[in-house]
Amino acid sequence: MFRLLTLFSCLTCCFGLPIDSPADGRPNILFVAVDDLRPELGCYGAGTLTPHFDALASSGIRFDRAYCQQAVCGASRLSLMGGRYPTSLGEHTYHVEGWRKRHPDLLTLQQHFGQSGYRTVGLGKIYHGARGPGVDPENWDEWIVVNGASYALEESLRVLREQPRPRAGSRAKGPSTERADVDDDAYTDGARAVEGAKQLKKLAAAGKPFFLAVGFTKPHLPFNAPARYWDLYDRSQFAMPPNRGVPPGYPDFARNASAGELRSYADIERRVPAEFPDPLNRRLLHGYAACVSYTDANLGRLLEALDESGAAENTIVVLWGDHGWKLGDHSSWCKHTNFEVDTRVPLLMRVPGKAAGHESEALVELVDLYPTLCELAGLPIPGHVQGRSFASLFDDPKASHRESAYSMYPHGKFAGHSIRTSTHRYTEWFRREDGKRVARVLTDLVADPGETSNVLDDPGHSAAREHAARKLAKRVAEALAP
Repeated sequence: MFRLLTLFSCLTCCFGLPIDSPADGRPNILFVAVDDLRPELGCYGAGTLTPHFDALASSGIRFDRAYCQQAVCGASRLSLMGGRYPTSLGEHTYHVEGWRKRHPDLLTLQQHFGQSGYRTVGLGKIYHGARGPGVDPENWDEWIVVNGASYALEESLRVLREQPRPRAGSRAKGPSTERADVDDDAYTDGARAVEGAKQLKKLAAAGKPFFLAVGFTKPHLPFNAPARYWDLYDRSQFAMPPNRGVPPGYPDFARNASAGELRSYADIERRVPAEFPDPLNRRLLHGYAACVSYTDANLGRLLEALDESGAAENTIVVLWGDHGWKLGDHSSWCKHTNFEVDTRVPLLMRVPGKAAGHESEALVELVDLYPTLCELAGLPIPGHVQGRSFASLFDDPKASHRESAYSMYPHGKFAGHSIRTSTHRYTEWFRREDGKRVARVLTDLVADPGETSNVLDDPGHSAAREHAARKLAKRVAEALAP
C-alpha cells in the first residue's frame, strides 16, 4: 500500500493530477516578495524603521546568509518559481519575456501547489511585471491585477510626460524620488496591500488550503512613498558607505559603474555615480529608507489581516527579496553584479509549530525555497527541481545547509560565476564565445565585509583559493545541468 501511495504522489507531481486529500492539517502559504530589497531592515541591524519586518523575524527564523542566483528581477524570480538555476533555464534578462513559450512544461511553484489541491491566488510583482503573459496567469486559480499610481504629484507626472524615451522601445521615466502627502493606498503597493488583506480573509473563510502570493515593488526605483515615511528620517543623518572601492583585478565591465538603470530617471545627472554630488546621494539614500518603511507598513497590513482571519496558526509565512542592491557601495547604485551586496537577500520565514526567534547562519539559496515549501507542506518535490530543501533548519536553526551559495551574472560577451563560502567570495569571469577565463577575484569577507580587497595571490589564502576554485567549477556544472 505504501508503494502504491508513493507511486500516486509521483504521478500527481509529474502529470498534474490533483491530490484528493483533506484540507485539515495542510498549512497555507503566504508568499511575500519584495523588489530590490537588500537586508536593509532593523532586524538585520540596519538603521531603517521596520517594526513589522522585525516582528516577523522574531516570530520565525531570520536567514542571514541567503543569496539570489542572479542579481536582476526577471531571472531571479523565474529561477525561484521554476526551481532551476538561470544558467539551466537560459533566462538571464530582467524581464524574461515569453518564458512560458520557451518552457511550456516547466512545473512552477504555484502550479505544483495548485495541482496538489491548493487554491492559488497571486497579485503584484511575483514574476517580472504584474500583468500580461509574464505572470503566467493560466497557471494560477486567480491572478489579480491591482491598479494604482506610480507618481502622485502633478509635478512628477508632468516631468514624466515631458521626458523623452532613453531609446527606441523603452519607457520614459520621471523623477527618481517623490514625497507626496497622500494615503498609503494612493500608490500601487498600498493598493496591493489592501487587496492582499482582502484575499487573505476570503481564502481563510473558504476553508481550503491556499497559496497566496503578494509582490511589493518598493523599494524599486523610483523611490516614491507617502510623506509620513520620509518624515521618519532626518536626511542629514544619511551618509555614503565606506566601501567605495572595488577589489583590485575586478573587471570594469562587471562593476556596473555607470548604474544605467538609475541614470535613466529624469532628474539624475548624466555623470557617473562616483561623481554624484552629496545632496543627490543623500536624497537617494533617504528615498530608499522611506520606501522600505512604506513596504514595512504594507507588510503589516497583510500580517494583521492574517491574524484577523484566524488562519495564522496554520499558515507558513515567507518573505523574500529578489536580489540585493547597491546604495553607493563600490561607487555605484542598483544591482547587476556578483558583489556580495547585490547577491545577498533578506529571507524571513515563520512556520507554525517550528523554531521561532532564531537567526540562521546557514548558506541558503532562493532556488532552495521551492523544495523547502514542498517539504514543509508535505508535497512531493518535483524531479526537475535543482534547489535543496532547508526544511530541517526549522528544527535546528544552528545547523548548516550548503558549503557555498552560487550566483552568476552575464555581462555582454562575458559571464561571471561566483560563490559565497562561509568566509570568502570567489568569482571568475569567462569569455562566452570560447570559455576562456579572463579574471578572478577572492575576497576574505570576514576581514573585509565591504568587499574591496583581493587576496587571490596572498599565500595565506592559497588553501581557500584552491578550495573555492574547485567548488565553483562543480557549482557551475551543476547549475548548467539540463
